[in-house]
Amino acid sequence: MKIRIYETDFEGNPVECTGDFFSGATALDIVNAMKMNPFQASRTPLEFMRWMLASIGQEKFALPDDEGKAALLFLQRLTTLGYATFVIDADEVDLEHPIPPMQGNPKKQVLPAR
Repeated sequence: MKIRIYETDFEGNPVECTGDFFSGATALDIVNAMKMNPFQASRTPLEFMRWMLASIGQEKFALPDDEGKAALLFLQRLTTLGYATFVIDADEVDLEHPIPPMQGNPKKQVLPAR
């Protein structure tokens, strides 16, 4: 998994042509890589994510106490708000063997009308 975190302008808006790339096997690996600087390294991943969200006006966005789940929600929130973009490497997509589209949903349940 790879993500690009954009820098922000003086008004706190993301600047698309800037930023750093972080990669890891999991979202938590990426969060741990993001906090590896002298000013953030001592924070726990949850403290770092909550601090980062507060810095962009998202302090009310709730993160679960489970660091792995919180990291995934954190990265999704950053991408949803335009502060980050997931990057797909060439070896992550098999264009020569695409997965055929599913016909219908075999596990779909239809609830009776009330």
